[in-house]
Amino acid sequence: MKNDKNTTVLLDKWLSGTLTDAEKQAFEATEDYLAYKDILNGVAQLEPPVFDVEKGLAAQKIYNRTYKIPKTPKGITRRVWGYCAAAVILVLIGANALWFKAVNVHTAMGQTKTVTLPDQSVVTLNADSHLSYTKRTFLKNRTLHLKGEAFFKVAKGASFTVHTSTGIISVLGTAFNVYSREKTLETQCFEGKVRVQKGANTVILTAGKGTSSHDNAGLVAFGISNLKPNWLEGKSSFVEVPLSRLIKELERQYDIEIRTEQINLNRVFTGVFTHDNLKAALITSFAPMNITYTFETKSRIVLKDK
Repeated sequence: MKNDKNTTVLLDKWLSGTLTDAEKQAFEATEDYLAYKDILNGVAQLEPPVFDVEKGLAAQKIYNRTYKIPKTPKGITRRVWGYCAAAVILVLIGANALWFKAVNVHTAMGQTKTVTLPDQSVVTLNADSHLSYTKRTFLKNRTLHLKGEAFFKVAKGASFTVHTSTGIISVLGTAFNVYSREKTLETQCFEGKVRVQKGANTVILTAGKGTSSHDNAGLVAFGISNLKPNWLEGKSSFVEVPLSRLIKELERQYDIEIRTEQINLNRVFTGVFTHDNLKAALITSFAPMNITYTFETKSRIVLKDK
């Protein structure tokens, strides 16, 4: 255009619709009029968007309900990685718990069991007994807990300690038997040396020696002639023990119930019974004490003084 300033003024008026007829004729005669007119025609064909708020909200709710996370054909999503990491952590925690968890060995009524400890020591549990130790620390301190009766064949090594509710037995490479039930503690040494502690009392046992204690009494020493406990050979032997101890041992070995309301329990017993014949065991146990027995059921027996 020859006069840019005049053309700009005419353009402004043309866009706002304020051109006079003379000015309109003058503007339409300019070289740039056709270019401006083409631009305006193109803009006029564009429809401005009209936004409906309620319609848009409804559409968004439908989208939220029906939206699905697209499948990932390759790789693993963050959520899956999270699940995998959690699973690994749980496995590690479980393995660690098993490593630190106490190992428990239990025998039922009428059952014996032999176990080999991590240091290759061998323990045989009598009926109705319980043994426990911590696997991770056992080789370091060789400490375990016993409830009931067990025979130990201890491998050479550091100190070996058996904790019971009635006392503590410590050894260095030996074979010994421990009986710990209720308020009675009895220990027999078959090889090596054994130290028995009960409260303030301590006794050192060598092979062929034993010690026992009942209730709150001190430790009393006695001699033994056999090479291993009789119960390992299928029989239980007693020397001046309370009658109640004999009866409880019969119940353990044969998994029976013995009713004692009609007998005098304030007596002591010395004798032996075998573990493979109940009727023979009852006869050898009660005939010398003038006690009769009756089977109420297959597993319940009633005792009566003659």
